[in-house]
Amino acid sequence: MTVDIAAETPGDSDAEETFETAAEAGDGPSIIYTAYFTAAEELVEHIRAADVLNLGFRVESYVVSSDEASDATQIEFEFTLLSELPVRGE
Repeated sequence: MTVDIAAETPGDSDAEETFETAAEAGDGPSIIYTAYFTAAEELVEHIRAADVLNLGFRVESYVVSSDEASDATQIEFEFTLLSELPVRGE
C-alpha cells in the first residue's frame, strides 16, 4: 500500500476521536469509529493499521479557516474505520 502526502500539515498532532453507532445490517460496512487529525503522520499510522487488520476505512480532508486570522487555513482529516472493506462498484 502506498500513501502519498502532498504537504506537511500545520498544527498540533492531537487526535480527537468520536464513536458512532453501527449502521443497520445490509447498509454496507458498519462504522467502528471516527477520528479527526491535524497531522498527516497520525492519519498514515491509522491507515496502515487498518490495512494490517484488513479493515476498511474512509478518509476525507478539508480546509479549516482560523478564527484568529482570516487568511490562515489548516488542513484537517477525518478518518472513519469500517468493519470490513467496502465493495467498489464498477
